[in-house]
This record gives sequence, structure tokens and C-alpha cells, in this order.
Amino acid sequence: MPVNTQQSYEIPPQVSVRPERFGGLVYRYDNRALYFLHSRPLVDFLVELDGEKPLGAALEEFVAERGLDEGEYRALENALDQLEGKGIIREL
Repeated sequence: MPVNTQQSYEIPPQVSVRPERFGGLVYRYDNRALYFLHSRPLVDFLVELDGEKPLGAALEEFVAERGLDEGEYRALENALDQLEGKGIIREL
């Protein structure tokens, strides 16, 4: 099931996101999983994700601010779907 863009999302307390030159690192303290993200826009979006807005609205605003195109929007949406499955983001 794809990520629900109508719901607000957050990064759980047991997850840490760290920007890096290549994109970023995500670490889950609960299961010691380390993920390498090779998309700096994705990492920047995750760092800003605060659960204040529905995911779709936050993503549209981010894409507009960065001047990203529809393909990049879809790529971010797909990546967020995968990250939800890994427990990196969660619905509020």
C-alpha cells in the first residue's frame, strides 16, 4: 500500500537522520539498522518532516520551494513509501 499523503508523518524517536555529502545516513537505534540515502533532496525533506502538515502538502511545498519537477516529486513519494515500510517514517 502506498504512503498515505493525506496523513501527517514524523520520524520516530528511535530514528536518526544525518545529512552527508552523498545524501545522508539513517540509523534505527531499536534494531541497529543503518541505511544510506543517496538523495540529498530526500534527506533534506526528512530533516524538515515535523508532522505539522499532511505528507502530500508538505511534499508539494518542498518540491515547489526547490523547483523540482513531477518526476522528482514521484521519486520522493516512492522513496517515502519505502521508508515507511522500513519504519523510518510513521503516520501520526
